[in-house]
Amino acid sequence: MLYYVYLSGEHRELPLLELRAVMEAERVGYKLVAHLDQVVIVDSSEPLEEVLRRTVLSKYAGVLLGVSEAVDGVQGIKRVLRDSDVCFYGGYDYVNFRRVKQYGNQVSYEDVLRVVNELSGSLCRGGSKRLDIIVSEGCVVVGLRTYERDLRPYRAREPAERPFYSPGTMTPYMARVFVNLSRASVREGHVILDSFCGAGGFLLEACSVGLRYVGVEVDPKLAEGAARNLVHYGCVPEVVGGDACHIPLDRVDAIATDPPYGRMSKPADMDLINLMKCFLGESYRVLRKGGYMVFAQRIDMPLEEMIVDAGFTIVERIPNWVHGSLTRDIFVVRKE
Repeated sequence: MLYYVYLSGEHRELPLLELRAVMEAERVGYKLVAHLDQVVIVDSSEPLEEVLRRTVLSKYAGVLLGVSEAVDGVQGIKRVLRDSDVCFYGGYDYVNFRRVKQYGNQVSYEDVLRVVNELSGSLCRGGSKRLDIIVSEGCVVVGLRTYERDLRPYRAREPAERPFYSPGTMTPYMARVFVNLSRASVREGHVILDSFCGAGGFLLEACSVGLRYVGVEVDPKLAEGAARNLVHYGCVPEVVGGDACHIPLDRVDAIATDPPYGRMSKPADMDLINLMKCFLGESYRVLRKGGYMVFAQRIDMPLEEMIVDAGFTIVERIPNWVHGSLTRDIFVVRKE
């Protein structure tokens, strides 16, 4: 089955990386058929709705009806709709016409509506549907929407909404991306570790996905606060005392964490370089073979050599602007 997915434009790389990571985690067979600006077409062995509900950077998606060239204008869209064997006309909720950036100026919303209304009177009538027509990079993607992102649960888990607040906490939105990039699998019952769990934001996202999880926190006040937050949202308070250089666990399936970086959060009792070295070594010890770890650190840190020396393979290194002059690299690494 062919699907189209309309991705968030907030980051150039992360939306597609997140989508692919979740499909790989849950063992969904797929082939990336096309990758346009903010739009991908995926050939999937099973319906994508379950995968998409786990992602946060996929805005909406559905079953692909067809693709035409933007230079063909509304005539190309008309051909796609006529060739489609899906009965959706004469009862659609709405037509969503989206032009990504400045692509496809030769296609107008008024012309699209005219064509759809013209065809709806002569083609088969079905149930209420939502039709997406998206123009990107010289192509017009036409499909029936089956999934739409809901950000309300994330807003309810914002740091300021939790019973315990800690400054410098990552947003639920971004914490979910880290959890997904770790390729922790719900279907396989994986356990994901946050070894700098702080107020428990990563654990909340793991819980909301349906993953098993555990957090390690050296500060007793933060560990207690993380447990309070987890209970508040109906999650098991799986938080243990310890530190990332002496993890009190033997094995986990994935790691997603946010180490200190020397601004809002500062390492105690050792400098940042040595903290990262011992963190990497201890993470390698507890992570299962073939498991992934995701973390972020300042771009001026000489991390690549340390990561390789610890035994990991670097899968992705993604620059991510945070605020002001702070840009951090997101690392996705694998234990071979």
